[in-house]
Amino acid sequence: MIPLKKYTSLFLFLFLGICNVSLAQTPESTPLLDSLSNVYAENLYTNPEVAKKAAQEWLSKSEALDKKIHIVRAHYALGNLGNISGDYKSAVDQAAKAINLLKELKIENGLAAAYNVLALGYKNLGDYPKAMDGFMQCLAYAKKIGGKNQEANAYQNIATLYVLQKKYNKAAENLDRAANLYRELKDDDGVLTTLFNFANILKEQGKFDQARKHYQTVLNYRKREGNKAVIAYININLSQMLVEEERCEEAVVSLKRTLSLLKELKFNSDIAIVLNDLGLCESELGNNKEAITYFEQALAIGEEQSLLTYNSNIYINLSQLYQDQGDYKNSLKYYQKGVDTKSKQNSLDKEKYVANLQERYETQLKETRIALLEKEQKLGEAELQKAELTVKRQGIVRNAFIAGFILVLISLIILRLFYLQRLKAQKELSEQQEENAKQKINQMMKDHKLSVIERYQEGQDEERARLAREIHDGIGSDLAGIKIAFEHYIETQPEKPQSKRILNAIGNACIDIRALSHQLHPLAFSKIGFSSFLRDFIDKISKSANIDIQTFFFPEEDIDRLPEELLAEAYRIVQELVNNILKHSLATQAEVQLTRHENHLNIVINDNGQGFQEKKKQGIGLRNIKDRLHKLQGTIEIDSSASSGTSIMIDIPLN
Repeated sequence: MIPLKKYTSLFLFLFLGICNVSLAQTPESTPLLDSLSNVYAENLYTNPEVAKKAAQEWLSKSEALDKKIHIVRAHYALGNLGNISGDYKSAVDQAAKAINLLKELKIENGLAAAYNVLALGYKNLGDYPKAMDGFMQCLAYAKKIGGKNQEANAYQNIATLYVLQKKYNKAAENLDRAANLYRELKDDDGVLTTLFNFANILKEQGKFDQARKHYQTVLNYRKREGNKAVIAYININLSQMLVEEERCEEAVVSLKRTLSLLKELKFNSDIAIVLNDLGLCESELGNNKEAITYFEQALAIGEEQSLLTYNSNIYINLSQLYQDQGDYKNSLKYYQKGVDTKSKQNSLDKEKYVANLQERYETQLKETRIALLEKEQKLGEAELQKAELTVKRQGIVRNAFIAGFILVLISLIILRLFYLQRLKAQKELSEQQEENAKQKINQMMKDHKLSVIERYQEGQDEERARLAREIHDGIGSDLAGIKIAFEHYIETQPEKPQSKRILNAIGNACIDIRALSHQLHPLAFSKIGFSSFLRDFIDKISKSANIDIQTFFFPEEDIDRLPEELLAEAYRIVQELVNNILKHSLATQAEVQLTRHENHLNIVINDNGQGFQEKKKQGIGLRNIKDRLHKLQGTIEIDSSASSGTSIMIDIPLN
């Protein structure tokens, strides 16, 4: 399944204050237009529909009154709303109108903000080259007029563009520049926006806990402000992290809450993203019917908004879901739609690129022709300089022809490079798909191996339990009966030292049989205490084998509270390692240490024996230990030498 990602920029700063100085000095300002601009500003992030109606009426009244500055501001306001509500084509169109009118009026104050909104629209449409051009224009005008706030905004938005391209270091550099400017301006709102984008970077790097802390800080401030739009964007990101962590039940609750807020705000493109994520979660939870409903709702919005990139991914998700259900007809249908949509998007990108090259070429060609016409007009006015101007004209024609030829050649070369790059990308995609298939096969093999190990160890444990019962109930019972019978016998006979030795030998045999039975299949540790049981086992071995083994358990109570299954595995591992020391190490001293940490159980076993060579073929005992650790996802490190003995450190995760 493919999630939809959207990096919503919060840098949609109001344009309302940019021309306030000019308005104060001209008759542009009227109570009606000012009241409409205030309604727009008050409802921008809390009730976008009311803000949009106010902005449209503001534009209409401004055009009727021929108030140029208000017309500019109204176009900007509608462009700003387009970016917030997901109508990105409208955002680009309205911002371009504001820019053209500002240049016509020769007003530079405000161009930075207008280019900012234009670039945001291009970024949200996926046209990153035009988006970067717009942000650079915003930065240039901001520096020219000394607008540090707009300069900081430009750095912020350039950072979001780098995040989309996964260039996180460059993104962080631009965010640092923006944060420094905001601190210099004492702009807390700007600093919060920078913090949000740092959270986006952490999210994309998979550092979800750090990202949540930053998102929560921003969310607390925005809740106090009542900024519903920003609250919705933060909740989208928080929900998507739950989806990526496969915490589907929590994600469904969060996504439904976010969906209600987005429907209230009528942010259609964001609604499509949340519906897709709900489909992903429901499919993971096995609710295929609900998942299909959510995907189809997301698809309806994507088709209405012409969101080709989103649509192709949703088609693929539906195809996968139908495939899992065995409905291969629908699976094939939606898969084909996904491929066709992706091809259409790639074709549109190519057409845009070629059209852009052609437009630049035709513009330069027209400028050359205009220059030639101007030269011809001057020749007609100055007959005395006709010969000299004729030579110049010929030179210009020749240069124009050469320039045109060079432009065409460059265009062909660029198209060729683009085609080669496309082929390279397709090849890389094919190789990546092949690599993914190999990884999937390897994972299946690992899962199969783990299953075999688990069944083998379960068989071992069952056999140990059977042997323990046979020894305890069979040989143990027989020895106990023999002991009782012998005690009755010697009571009727004269007291002899040999009889006492035989009785003691039988008693010791009973104890050894019971100990062997418990070692093969120990009682539940919750009843007798794991630490006490393991310490008794080691003490008995230490006394019988003439070796000094020290035990350390910290903290003992926390270790005893660990799950029975994990403690049983830990007991088997320690038992095997201690037996290896007794059999092979020739050690006189050893140490067994268990320490419970927050996330893992640490086992350290040292001895002063003769060591062993790890390169030699491993014995069955060590292989069993590694198999158990593989099942527990634990790790083992062995340090062994003839001079210093052997040290083994094991970590077993507790999650």
